[in-house]
Amino acid sequence: MSTIKHGFSKARLLLAGLALATTFSHAAETKPVVVGWVNWADAEITTKLAKLALEDQLKQPVKLVMADIGIQFQALSVGKVDMIPMAWLTYSHKPFWEKYKDRLEDLGVLYEGRLGLAVPASIPENEVASIEDLNKPEVKARLEGKILTSEVGNGQYKTATRAIEAYKLDGYKLVASSETGMLNEFDRNLKRDKWSLLNAWSPHWMFSTWSLRYLDDPKEVFGKAEQIHAVGRKGFTQDFPKVANFFAHYSIPVKDLETMMKQARDTSADEVVAQYYAAHKDTIAAMFKEVAARTAQQP
Repeated sequence: MSTIKHGFSKARLLLAGLALATTFSHAAETKPVVVGWVNWADAEITTKLAKLALEDQLKQPVKLVMADIGIQFQALSVGKVDMIPMAWLTYSHKPFWEKYKDRLEDLGVLYEGRLGLAVPASIPENEVASIEDLNKPEVKARLEGKILTSEVGNGQYKTATRAIEAYKLDGYKLVASSETGMLNEFDRNLKRDKWSLLNAWSPHWMFSTWSLRYLDDPKEVFGKAEQIHAVGRKGFTQDFPKVANFFAHYSIPVKDLETMMKQARDTSADEVVAQYYAAHKDTIAAMFKEVAARTAQQP
């Protein structure tokens, strides 16, 4: 009898151990990846589309955390966020990368963007083609010496400040507000046939809504094309290899991105992303194929 009881005890212990191991294994498999994002139109679309793809293709839970870009880099550096998919590393966010790069991983380029001063295409190019033309007295008067910009202190605001110094744009001032406030004022000016100068960036729905052109920047204060990267915390690739490999192949055509950004203003980013994913599911699924093949080859 004692032998039978002893056998049952060993069986119970074995079953309990298996159950515990299964629980831990399941927990490890379903550990959410924490993705940080900034409340920018392109970042919201890019992040939510990636979330939908990861949860559908890999069954990988994703937790989104929104904060300003400086906070996101700091959170990455201490492991509170696993990755962010909207780091403008070429120029705008390069200082953050330089500060924390020893604790970060570059996961790859998602798409390209640009920063610069832009005007409506209705303003004759023979009057304003370059940032240098802003110093013409008649141009300064028509623009009232205003450069419409978004939040004070962000990377783009600081670049515009450097442009004012580099081109000696005496009499110009940055009129800062939110992104929405900046574009609302721009729209009002257009309707009143007033000239406007925007501290612009792309991709952005403003380029799908209005006909705009960037001013030439011969001193390259704003730099050339920006590359927008996915960046992870140190050890991210080891902890989430399939997710990291997905971001290495994840890309969205800029035209598609700007169209989605515009559509989201009338509905929501969630609705637009769901429609886009359904229409392009095969294309997005192909971004996982190399991941699956590489994983299968691993010993």
